[in-house]
Amino acid sequence: MRQGWEGDFNAGRDLVVPFLKALGVTELDGVLISHAHYDHFGGLVWLKDNFPIKRLIDSGYEFPGASKPDYSSELRHYSRVRAEFQQRGTYVAAHAGDKLALDDALNVEVIAPPKEFFANPEGSVRAANDPPAHYLVNANSLGIRIQHGDVVFYLPGDIQTEDIDRSLLPFVDPAKIKCDVLIAPGHGIHGSKAFAEAVRPEVSIASVFPRYARGLKSTPELKAVGAKTYITGIHGQVQVVSDGKTYQVTAEHPDAK
Repeated sequence: MRQGWEGDFNAGRDLVVPFLKALGVTELDGVLISHAHYDHFGGLVWLKDNFPIKRLIDSGYEFPGASKPDYSSELRHYSRVRAEFQQRGTYVAAHAGDKLALDDALNVEVIAPPKEFFANPEGSVRAANDPPAHYLVNANSLGIRIQHGDVVFYLPGDIQTEDIDRSLLPFVDPAKIKCDVLIAPGHGIHGSKAFAEAVRPEVSIASVFPRYARGLKSTPELKAVGAKTYITGIHGQVQVVSDGKTYQVTAEHPDAK
């Protein structure tokens, strides 16, 4: 039986729109897609045809090589989705240093990737189940810094450990990724001691299925720098609300371990 984005569940229809409607939101000024893997854009496939969206924003990365059918299928699918917004004149490719005018109360800056994109590091050897169509697409995730008054959020996408250390950290101004709230890179599966020490968040949130939630690589690294860590596969839905001075975190199962 097919599940997830290939089955009867769609995040856009079943999670995003009910949440927006509960808040009284009737249209979206923009949707930011980190990269072209189904677990990050699958909800948009339904959302784009059923909810008003003014802009699609991504890094513009197109994987240049050949890939196995499972990856090539989703990469081509996302290219078609992007092309729809391009044809409407509502598509924006954003790169490091760009500022995004999403809301007067927010200062939104693109942290990565650079306009020339992160390349395959020389001599890099990855696991057989981690082909370039996976790790290079992840490496060129749209990374975003959002500042709301005094509160800083950092969303680095799915960039993987090797690319964090070899590409992102040497490229970025460390002051840009210091944050209060971090969405843990690569669902919390990825990270490094150097990254944790650079970002030093007060709170980190890893969005990951329950079957992957235990033993995440990033959890002890982030705890070591003082972060309170939340994992959706353990704590359920996690929400952060900011007034620009402080922020509040609520979790569905706050005491779960």
